[in-house]
Amino acid sequence: MAEVENPVISRIINADLVRQHFGYWPAFHDAEVTKATFESNSGFWPSVTFLLTASEMAKKVDETGYRGLTKRCDIELQFTGVQEIAFHDFSHQNVLLSLMLEEDGRNIKCTFGSSTGLDAIIVAEQVTVLSLTSTKR
Repeated sequence: MAEVENPVISRIINADLVRQHFGYWPAFHDAEVTKATFESNSGFWPSVTFLLTASEMAKKVDETGYRGLTKRCDIELQFTGVQEIAFHDFSHQNVLLSLMLEEDGRNIKCTFGSSTGLDAIIVAEQVTVLSLTSTKR
């Protein structure tokens, strides 16, 4: 049976950029947050934009016994109308276990589950995929 997509994903503007690249909305396990940009907005709630480096584990093991990475990309994910934020331990490496999204009243709550480095929770009015760029790293 196919896994049912989290209904919150349908609220993310341009979520189809990610779905088209991966074929689904990923959990972002082992994705790395490489940049965070905070912006104040005069008279409005602030925004924060994250740059995530993401990929998918290859389904097959190669001749050397290595399971490589496929679908490598950089994703800009912007949170606008930030109501709450907890942002801790951003460092030289910020690897995620997962990126969890859920409804929080009329807002979207996003939890950056940390493997190492960044640990964050954001509650925002809107989430937008600003861009997705395939990479060859």
